[in-house]
Amino acid sequence: MSPRKPSKLVYFCHGVPGSEYDSAFLKDALPADVELVAPNLFLSKGDPTEACVRQFDEVTAGKDVSEIHVVGFSIGTMAAAHIASARADRVTKLTLVSSAAPLSLGDFLPKTAGAPVFKVAKSLPRLLKILIMVQRLIFRVRPALLLNGLFAKCGPQEKELIGRPSVSSVLCAGLANSLVDHPEGYAAYLKSYVADWSVVLSGICCPVDLWHGTADTWSPLEMAHAIKAALPTGADLHVVEGAEHYSTLQAYSEHLCRNVISESA
Repeated sequence: MSPRKPSKLVYFCHGVPGSEYDSAFLKDALPADVELVAPNLFLSKGDPTEACVRQFDEVTAGKDVSEIHVVGFSIGTMAAAHIASARADRVTKLTLVSSAAPLSLGDFLPKTAGAPVFKVAKSLPRLLKILIMVQRLIFRVRPALLLNGLFAKCGPQEKELIGRPSVSSVLCAGLANSLVDHPEGYAAYLKSYVADWSVVLSGICCPVDLWHGTADTWSPLEMAHAIKAALPTGADLHVVEGAEHYSTLQAYSEHLCRNVISESA
């Protein structure tokens, strides 16, 4: 018997920093009739807000599926939102996990762990290039030092999760992709993120759900509320108690897995 042909497609937009390997959280949670597609966002050149849509068209061309579900994680929210808005005729659902909202929607930076990087990306592009070079040097010499520094103030759920070798390898792959392999693409996404891209939210007409942890310091919970308020049709907001950035992605993966089990039971 030949394997069942996928009838649905999940298109995953990774975080920044990050890589297509962030999708490993979802890989085992999807049923056989759902194809997971996770491009490396940094491979598509040009303005990220246009390049991500062009990449979506190229990657999904010829895919004979009835549904395309776009999932955006962290700053991947920006790419996912632009795709859902520009391709409203093809995207049937949008999920934003640990979503990073447009900074113009609220005073988020005082509660955001990455605030110094965002401020540099907005006002000091030359300094951003130097910052990325320094981080690249640290990562090449002592990757664990940089990884531990990024998560130094995280809570128990996040620490337990990133302590798993399978997860730490995904995080290191994301840092390598951003700092070593594609620093220009990484910088371009940071610069696009800190610009005002909030208008794109008004063009999203498919059903949207948001997953956000109460203890997320990289993307404070207020960001999810701001996105929900900015969407023309609202969204279903799932608040994960005590979860942070990646532990919310893990919680979303577990939710998908439970739904698959219950549907097949």
